[in-house]
Amino acid sequence: MGDFSLRAARIQLGALIAALLIAIFIAIGITAGAFVLSFAVQRDLARQGTIPENLAWIFPVIVDSAIFGSTVAIVILSKLKMHRRDKYFYVAVAVSVVAISILGNAYHAFHSATVAQQAVAAGQSIGYMPLDPAVAAMIAIIPPVLVLAFTHGLGILIKATGIAYSDYKIEIDNAAAGVGMVATQRRVMRNETAEGFQPSLGVVETHHAPESAPHSSPSEQTSSSVDPESSNDEAAAHADLEWFIATSGLPDAVKDTARRKLADPTLTWEMIAQTSNPPVATSTSWRRYEKFDTAARAAGFENPPLIDMRASDAQFADQLVPTA
Repeated sequence: MGDFSLRAARIQLGALIAALLIAIFIAIGITAGAFVLSFAVQRDLARQGTIPENLAWIFPVIVDSAIFGSTVAIVILSKLKMHRRDKYFYVAVAVSVVAISILGNAYHAFHSATVAQQAVAAGQSIGYMPLDPAVAAMIAIIPPVLVLAFTHGLGILIKATGIAYSDYKIEIDNAAAGVGMVATQRRVMRNETAEGFQPSLGVVETHHAPESAPHSSPSEQTSSSVDPESSNDEAAAHADLEWFIATSGLPDAVKDTARRKLADPTLTWEMIAQTSNPPVATSTSWRRYEKFDTAARAAGFENPPLIDMRASDAQFADQLVPTA
C-alpha cells in the first residue's frame, strides 16, 4: 500500500491510456480501409439494384456513415451514466449496418467469383485464377467484421481505463487521508502536550492576587506586562519540543534527561546523574542531553525553547574540574 500502490495505479492508468490511443488509431485505419473497400462494392451493388449510375455512390455513403456514426456514439456513450436501452440502441444500429455491409460484400464477392470461374471455364483469360466463391465471400467480410470487433474492443478499453482511473483516484484519496490522519494525530498530540506541558516540566501554577489586595508584587507586575502573544508563541514552541521528544526515536533515558533539564535548567548534571534511575556518572547525563540537543537542533529547534549549550558546557566543565 502507500506510495507503491499509488505508483502502480499511476503506471496502470498510463499503460491503459496508451493502449486506448493505439487502439483508436488502429480502429480509425481499419474503418477507413473498410470504407474504401466497401464503397466500390456497395456502389456496384446499388447499380445492380437498378439505382441510377449518377446516384449509386449515395448508397455506400449512407451505409458507411451509419457505421461511423454508430461507432462514435458507442465510444462516447460507453462511459456516460445513461439508460442501458439508449446505449444498446446504437449498438443495435452498428450491428445492423455492419451486417448489411457484411452481407453485401459477401454476396458481391460470391457472385463475382462465380462469374469469374464461369469465364475461365469458357476459355477466357481474366488475368488471375479466381477463388472458390465461398472463399471469396469469406475474404470479403473480413474488413467489416474487424470494424465491428474493434468497435467492441474500444468499448472494453474505455471501461478498463475508467476502472484504472477510479483505482488511481482511490489511491490518491487514501494517500491524502493518510496524510490528513497523521496531521490530525500530530495536532491532537500537540494540544494534549500543550495542556499538560507546564505540570510535566515542574512549573508551579500561580494564582492572581485577591482583588482586595492594594498592591501587587514586582513579580506580578512583570508577569502582567508580558505580551500574551509572545507567551502563546513560547507555549507553542515548548509544545512542539515536547511533541518532538515524545515522537522521536531517542532512548528513554535520553528523553528523561532532556525533560528534566528543560523543566529546570538550574539542575546540575551531577544532580541529574544522581537522581537518574539507575544513577549514572555526571558525564553520562551530560552526553545524554547533548544527544537530544543535537537531534532537536537538526529538526529545526533553537534556544529557546532549548537551553544554551555554551552555558551548559561551562557548567559541565565546572563540575568536572575541582575548585580550590
